[in-house]
Amino acid sequence: MKRIVLTAAVLLVAACSGQQSSEESAEDFASRIGSDSTAARDNPQAAAEMPNTAQAVPPAGADVTALQQLRDIGGVDLGQRDGGCTFMEGNREMIIASGSNDRALPGKAVIRVGGGLTVLDAPPGGLSAIRAGTTFTGEGVTVQVAPAAGDAASRPANVSVTGADGKSATYSGKWICA
Repeated sequence: MKRIVLTAAVLLVAACSGQQSSEESAEDFASRIGSDSTAARDNPQAAAEMPNTAQAVPPAGADVTALQQLRDIGGVDLGQRDGGCTFMEGNREMIIASGSNDRALPGKAVIRVGGGLTVLDAPPGGLSAIRAGTTFTGEGVTVQVAPAAGDAASRPANVSVTGADGKSATYSGKWICA
């Protein structure tokens, strides 16, 4: 009996080791969410130039219409949050917005331009206004999110970014809300 159990255990281990793992590596996860850990290790100064805290004003000389992938936003305070939405252009997170269920409160969003994170404000309307698409403003920049009609959690969307100088850019992607 002992021999049968031992043989069965060996066969089970052999069968499991022959299967390919569906778990992704840390490198795969990092590249999927936009963190470039290899680049950060190879160039620590470049990683240091990508702060994870936001300012109310875009970096001096930044082209506010040239949105960059957000990457690490761990130090960003988006205020009271009952939910939020993310604008994805392909597999790059370009905008993260949040809001409260209280329609009297404004929402907030964060973008990265010129290597720095900038917090933007939305008018009162709460989370429902953010999900429906709204306009976020900050010093020298306006970001208008226009998702497709409906209430699906993920919808096609267009984003228009306009700077104080009148220059604008448009991005197409998905508005994903939770």
